Amino acid sequence: LKIWRALAGEHEGALPPGTVIAAGKVGDYKVGDIKYFVEGKFYLVRLQEGFMALYQKCPHLGCVVPWKGDFEYEGQTGWFRCPCHGSTYQRTGAVVFGPAPRPMDYMKITVKGDAISVDTGAILKREDWAPSQAVVA
Repeated sequence: LKIWRALAGEHEGALPPGTVIAAGKVGDYKVGDIKYFVEGKFYLVRLQEGFMALYQKCPHLGCVVPWKGDFEYEGQTGWFRCPCHGSTYQRTGAVVFGPAPRPMDYMKITVKGDAISVDTGAILKREDWAPSQAVVA
């Protein structure tokens, strides 16, 4: 039971949904950086297009999807990879290998000045990746 709860993202230190998390400053991240926020259950990703806060749960069955910086697939290194059924995602959260039916969900980001905050209660579902989903800062 404890292992299943860990795979489903239940862990000590997690904050209640709807908590706004201070995720640092824009200048703290360079393009390609990925930082995991355990307490908020998301990954903050700095893309060429801007920032995304990817919800940690796989849209297939809800397992926690870890970032695998050393995982190689299709000639590229660094992917999100679900340990339960192998769904594989790009840094944008776009699914490239199933069984996941769609991209990873993402959370609302606000940038005020140089400060980044993520609203863990604003989880957005999507059918495809679009550059407009990233927050430009």
